[in-house]
Amino acid sequence: MLKKAYLYFSITALLILFFSLSIMAFESDSFFTEEEQGPEFSYSGELFPEYRLFSDDDNQGNIDLDLELAYQTDNYDLKALIDYTTGARKEFDLAEAFVQYYAGEYQILLGKKRLVWGKGDKVHVVDQINAEDMSDFVNPDYLDRQLGEEMLKIDRYFRDGQALLEFVYTPEFTAHRLADDSDSELGNWVINPFASVSLEDISSLTGYSQSRIIHKVEDAFPDYNNQLALRFTDSRQGIDYGFTYYHGYLRDPSYDKAVLLSAVGNSAQLDSDKFEELLTAADLHYDEVDMLGAELATVWRTINTRFELAYFRTDDISGNDPVVRNNKIAWVIGGDRDLPISNLNLNVQFTGQKILDSAEIKDSGISDLEYNDDGDYTTNRLIVKLEDSYQNETVVPELTWIYNLEDEDYSLESKLDYKLQDDLHLELAHKIFSGDAGTTFGQFKDNDFTSLGLRYSF
Repeated sequence: MLKKAYLYFSITALLILFFSLSIMAFESDSFFTEEEQGPEFSYSGELFPEYRLFSDDDNQGNIDLDLELAYQTDNYDLKALIDYTTGARKEFDLAEAFVQYYAGEYQILLGKKRLVWGKGDKVHVVDQINAEDMSDFVNPDYLDRQLGEEMLKIDRYFRDGQALLEFVYTPEFTAHRLADDSDSELGNWVINPFASVSLEDISSLTGYSQSRIIHKVEDAFPDYNNQLALRFTDSRQGIDYGFTYYHGYLRDPSYDKAVLLSAVGNSAQLDSDKFEELLTAADLHYDEVDMLGAELATVWRTINTRFELAYFRTDDISGNDPVVRNNKIAWVIGGDRDLPISNLNLNVQFTGQKILDSAEIKDSGISDLEYNDDGDYTTNRLIVKLEDSYQNETVVPELTWIYNLEDEDYSLESKLDYKLQDDLHLELAHKIFSGDAGTTFGQFKDNDFTSLGLRYSF
């Protein structure tokens, strides 16, 4: 009850602050130009049939269709984005459906929306509102992996649109959508929600398929409500910067690790009722969190630089609760520049995180949720992308390498985009995964594939 009262009080206070700031300190002259125009209906979309040849000789064909419907008037827009992907966890998905109202310096959005916050290039740590669809692992682009969230969003612009204050409230919290079908047309991207107990061990004890285990695990989590966030961004003297506050939940699941280890160690058969009792005893949950973030982008010499920094404050301030994740900091730093060879562009980004109070984790021992045998609680990832273009950008080759420095696992993708017509592209790609079995990319080391697809825009 106290938590709810605190949340409602916080929402009220933030709304008062939001609208007070809109009256203070900035000029209120509108930078929006009002042009008389009648209502207009439009549609657009993208069709992408793709064929994948996996290294284990498993061939898969799939289709991705995005259809956007829009109705626009002088003061408001209505938009809907429908996504259909064969083999996905949810093949038919209403990705977005919202109405957006324009009132001078204000914009008000109500409905289902995908947001991307932060200055990183498809890599972010301050972007927390939307969950990800992992049905196809990290193969789709960042935005395409985002799950729309129902929300109220209020924007207030200042200084002729140079500065923006955003307020977001969502009535629900959505967890990541995990792949659950090893025979999907997209390939086998099943991810273990537990870091300490393998799905194979659970399957051998219960007799359940991995798909059924994942469903039972997801059903064991309680429902979570309410996310809210504030973001202020501005641009001055060639520097784009911003600050973000988020109140919600971590999307990495938490649980009583000792309970699961004990059950697997006993090797006792688990029927349906006993397995559900085990999940209840394991206290599956998502940790409540407050995130404070900062972002920055500018051109330094000839490098387009990007930076994000975030602090995540959980309820385990001292770090000695083995079933609650510790406080942590996370970052993104990088940039890109054109090279004096052909039309080459080199993009390099580092992203990572450091778990705080790690000494307390060591004291708790193996039963701690975040325990690491190596005692290393800092992770770093290097992302390198090299892109070129030929024949007036009709032929665009691209090479992307993602490498985890601590675990030494990686993915490597070579891709060729050939523009047949303005609205039709041929895409050829080859992707490699490498590393130890328990690592992010190493778990899919048998999933190397070559793909051929046609992307048609309309």
